[in-house]
Amino acid sequence: MHVCLVVGDDDVASRLISNLEQAGRYRITVFRDITELNQSNLTPDAILIGVQQFASLRENEPMVYLRLSRKSRIIVVLSSRELLDAAHILAFADAWLFEDINADRINELIDLGLEGHCLMPKQFLSHLGVDEIRLSLLPRLSDPEYQTLLLLGQGLNNRTIADRLDLSEAVVKSMVRSVLSKLHFRNRTEAGVFAARQQAALAPARAGTLAEIRRSEA
Repeated sequence: MHVCLVVGDDDVASRLISNLEQAGRYRITVFRDITELNQSNLTPDAILIGVQQFASLRENEPMVYLRLSRKSRIIVVLSSRELLDAAHILAFADAWLFEDINADRINELIDLGLEGHCLMPKQFLSHLGVDEIRLSLLPRLSDPEYQTLLLLGQGLNNRTIADRLDLSEAVVKSMVRSVLSKLHFRNRTEAGVFAARQQAALAPARAGTLAEIRRSEA
């Protein structure tokens, strides 16, 4: 079976190659980018492609994507924290591989991918699993946006939030939209429920210490 890798992160690529080589069932070809793969005219059974490279392929080279997807199974490689950011394009892949969760099961994932199936880690099948991803994304919020999220968790409206933060209501409205966008909430109610449900974890997550707390609790 021929597998091609187009993964931008060298460390991730090395781990995937090591796992593939242990199985002893694959012919492996590594490419620096999609252009190099396209120019090779190879038709591998499966293409393992980084999520950023896949997004670029879909947006910038749709005809190349169509040609490759007709001849090969496309398996997107991403980390768990990239799931929400990449959700809008993952439906166009045949399978997903989470390099920080199930890379050691790559052989099983490829077999499933060749049949058009995907193995979804169980932690993503609940609200709490998605919450963990959103917690990891909290550092991308500015300080005012983070304070806005906390106040959404108290069920406050924009006018009250504006009074609490000493900002105009228009600015608060803009910040609410930014919070929803950055953390991939559908609406302010969903954001508020998340903030209330994860109240104790918000500050450690924003400070980058939540992982240490989780390890100490295990």
